[in-house]
Amino acid sequence: MKITTEMTEAAYKLSADVYHGRIRRKQAINQLKIKYEMNSGSASDYIVNFKKMMEGQKYTRTNNAQATEYFLTNILKDYGFEKLEKAIDAANKHVDYYEGLDGGNLNGIRNIIQRHEKILKSYRVTLYPDELPAEETLFEGLKKQITVNSYERNQAAREKCVKHYGAQCVVCNFNFEKTYGDIGKGFIHVHHLNQISTIGEGYQINPIEDLRPVCPNCHAMLHQKNPPYPIDELKEMIT
Repeated sequence: MKITTEMTEAAYKLSADVYHGRIRRKQAINQLKIKYEMNSGSASDYIVNFKKMMEGQKYTRTNNAQATEYFLTNILKDYGFEKLEKAIDAANKHVDYYEGLDGGNLNGIRNIIQRHEKILKSYRVTLYPDELPAEETLFEGLKKQITVNSYERNQAAREKCVKHYGAQCVVCNFNFEKTYGDIGKGFIHVHHLNQISTIGEGYQINPIEDLRPVCPNCHAMLHQKNPPYPIDELKEMIT
C-alpha cells in the first residue's frame, strides 16, 4: 500500500505522542490503521523510526523519501537543531545499514539527508553568542566552552520566541519558507536584545521581551558593533 501524505503527517504526530508518553503505541497504531487505513506494520515502523531519529540511533525499516523529508523537516521545526543532528545521524546509519545488505541504494533518501545536513551546517557556521544551544531550563548565563568561552543559550526560549513572533526577520521581513519552500520552514535565528555577558549568572530569560527572530544577514549586521545595533536603528539603514 502506498503511504500517502496524510498518512505521513498523522504518523509523525502520533509517533511524537507515543515518544512523549501522551498515547500508547498500540493506540497510535490502531488510529493509523482505522482512521488513515495505514498498514499496521508500516505504522509500527514509523513510530519506532521516530524514536530512533530523536535519539540518533540506527533504524532498520525504511521510511520512504516523502516520510524522511517530512520527519527531518518537522523535527527541526518542533525540536530544534540538536534533535535534527540526531535525526540526520540516525538516517545516515539506516542508509549505511540498508545498502550494506545489498538491497540496492537509497540515493533519493541520501539526497534528502544531504539537504538537511546543509541546513545544519549553515546553522553552525553562522553561530553567534546568542545562538548557542543549551539545556531545557529557561535560566541562562552559565559559561561553557564551545570553541571559545561563550554563554549558554536556551532552545526552549528560542522556540517560544519564534512561536510568538513567527519565523520571519523582524528587521527585513525575510521569510525562508516563502523563498525556499519546505526546506526553509521554521528556519530563523534568534537575537538577544540584551547581551547575556552583561547579565548576571542565573538570569531568567523572557522569550517574548528579550528575544527577536532575525535572518542570518541581519543578525550579522546587528553584531557589527559591540554592543550590537538596536533593531530599530538597523531597520532605518535598509529603508
